[in-house]
Parts: sequence; structure tokens; C-alpha cells
Amino acid sequence: MHFPKPILFLTLICFVFISCGDESHEDLMIFTNATIWNGSDQSMQENAALVTRDGRVVSILDMNDPDFPEGAQTQDLNGAFVIPGLINAHGHIGMARGLDTSAQAHTTDNVIRQLRLSAAYGITTVVSLGDEPPHAFLVRDGVNPAERGMARVFLAGDVLYADSVDEVVEEVSRNHEFRPDWMKIRVDDGLGQREKMSPEIYSAIIDEVHSHNLQLAAHIVTLEDAKGILQNGGDLIAHSVRDEPVDRELIDLMLDRDICITPTLTRELSVFVYAERPGFFDDPFFLEYADPEVLEQLQRPEVQAVFTGNAADYFRNALPLAIENMIALNNAGVRVAMGTDSGPPARFQGYFEHMEMQMMQDAGMSAAEVLRSATRYAAECMGIDDELGTLEEGKWADFVVVEENPFEDITNLRSITDVYIGAKRVVR
Repeated sequence: MHFPKPILFLTLICFVFISCGDESHEDLMIFTNATIWNGSDQSMQENAALVTRDGRVVSILDMNDPDFPEGAQTQDLNGAFVIPGLINAHGHIGMARGLDTSAQAHTTDNVIRQLRLSAAYGITTVVSLGDEPPHAFLVRDGVNPAERGMARVFLAGDVLYADSVDEVVEEVSRNHEFRPDWMKIRVDDGLGQREKMSPEIYSAIIDEVHSHNLQLAAHIVTLEDAKGILQNGGDLIAHSVRDEPVDRELIDLMLDRDICITPTLTRELSVFVYAERPGFFDDPFFLEYADPEVLEQLQRPEVQAVFTGNAADYFRNALPLAIENMIALNNAGVRVAMGTDSGPPARFQGYFEHMEMQMMQDAGMSAAEVLRSATRYAAECMGIDDELGTLEEGKWADFVVVEENPFEDITNLRSITDVYIGAKRVVR
């Protein structure tokens, strides 16, 4: 039989190298026999396999696919559920070790330890919104998360403050030298303990941050300040509105520019919950990684007294309204990104994220809504969705393996069997 030259050439290539129909897949790592939610679809795919290469997602295949790759490395997940790695869109890294906030806590080892702790709980990415020590930037820029079994981290640097418009350029430029991923301000008088930043100053800061092609998150408490931040170009509302119900004006401001909110309900809880011994001190899921010395300290009468007084009373009373406002925004179509403000003393990284998600579900969000909030929406809202948040082709293969279906109850995420970052198993 006579073959045209181009066809003959291709035939010879196939014969010499392996064969056109028998491609080698030794560079693939495939996680088989799972029910997988890719973070984008509305439902999970049963009897599926996650195909990865070099730590990134290649595809999700049916186990019975006739073109299922042969010759690849495989890991049998034994029918477990797989979801994208959870993302804390508002945390803090390296600020404290236990209850200690001194310079002794500001170390590279402590940053890595905290990111490993987050990963153990299935939190594979943390966006740290401010006041990190310089060591956090060293870890971000010099440590491979997959190799160290730790969460990926994005940083905001110092929380910006200026006494006048004249100080704004220097303040932003100084922080920009660290190459932060975000910047942040506080528009809050600390319950009368400090002077609140004026609209004139925070408007100038927002403009200056934008001139560096960065986005700005704003810590707020009041409805008025949330509106002011949005009217002046702010990019993220950090914390729920806690002084009055959200209104149509705020909702429209957020929807018009597709602005997200990180409610941080556990932040409110942390201000008063330790006035007495909290119930979660008996939770095995918490105790698995909790430091017994810190738990003992938090049960001393003199420490419990710190969690009483005006601030504790204010945030205890504000929490129900914060929850109502989160639900109102969610129901109006505003994207809610799961965030906890964890990292300062007694805001337990990893566990607080699971407690936050439970509080979101208890407030009225469905398990599916909470899952989106902690994966896809968190990535989109923080501008990292090009590589994270879903298990789609080309993105990092960061995922959590759980025994129970998280779509039925968000607390089923606590049935973690394994966590993978860049397709590498985290040693928990």
C-alpha cells in the first residue's frame, strides 16, 4: 500500500516513540474513586478521578472513561468526597504565638508553623490582611507551600494610617516596598479609643493604593463608613456592618461594583467568649491541634476578666445584627467571602475557619453557599482566582478529602482524611 509522504512521516513518528494510541502518562498523578466538586459546577461528580500534572489540575474524569490514562501514578481515595482547598479571605499571619504578641513571636518559624496549622484544617490559602511581621514576606517569597505542607499566603503589610493627606504618598510608598498583595486601612474609632480616619484622608489613600495597581480592604464597623469607603473606591468591606441594618443604598453600591464582604463573625465571638470556659474547648476537632498551655492560660480568672467590659458587651450585642446583615447582603446577591480575622491571640487559626462556616450555615446560608464562599468566591473576591478556588484545568491542585458529604451539612468538612497542596499530601 502506498502512503502519501506526510502520513508516512507521522506513522513512523508514532512507531518510533511509543504509538499514537498508547501515550505515556508517567508524569500524571491521578486521585481515583472519589466524589468530586470542582468548585464551579452546582453539583458533585460521582465515581470520578482528579488528574494532575506538576501540582496542577489537568482534568476531572469519570472512572469509566474509555480514554482513562494508563501508566500514571494513582492514589485511591476510596469513595471519599473532594472539594477545592478552603480559603480564608481575611486572616492574619505571624502576629502572635499563643497569647504572646511580642517580638519573640515574630519569626519565620512561627509564620511557617501557623500556615502548616491552617493546612492541617484544610485551609490551603490564607489572605493575611495586615500587620504581619517582615518574616511573613520572607516565607511568602522563599518557601514552597507544597514542599512544606503549609497554606499559601498573600499579604497586606502594615495597616495604613495617616494624620493628613500630605502623609499619604509616603505611607503607601513605604508599605509598597514589601510588595504586598493588598493594602488595608481601619475606619474605626476603636469604641472611642482613637480618632477615626476622615473620608478626606482615606479617599486619598485609596487613590494612592490604586496608583500602585493594588486593591484596598477597609476595616469598618458602621453602615455610614461602609458607604463612604465604597463611594470613594474601596475594594473590599472587611467585617460586617454592626451598628444598624444594611439598606438598599449599601446593597446597590456593592452590587454596582461587585464588591465583596468578609463578615468575620468569629472575630466578634472572640472578644467575649473567653469570659468563661467555651464549649469548643471540649471539641476533639479543636483539641487535635490546640496548644494545652494556651487553653490553660485562657481559663485563668485574670485572663477571663480581659474578655469582659465595654468591648465585650458591645460585640456580644452587635453579633446578632452582624449576622443579619451578612444574610441580607448574601440574599441580595452580594458575594460573601469566608473570613475570620483569625491570627491575633485566642483566634485559633484553622479551627475558627470551621467555626465561621458553621455560624454562616446556622445563620441561614445553605451548605452549598458556604462552600462557594470558602472556595470560589474567596478566590474571586481576593483576586487570586486565576490559580486558586476551583479544581479547573491549569489551577493549583489544592484540595481537601473528607469522609462525609459537605453539601449535606457544612460541619461534615470536619471529617477530613487528607489535605493536598499542589497535589502533595500534607502531613497532618
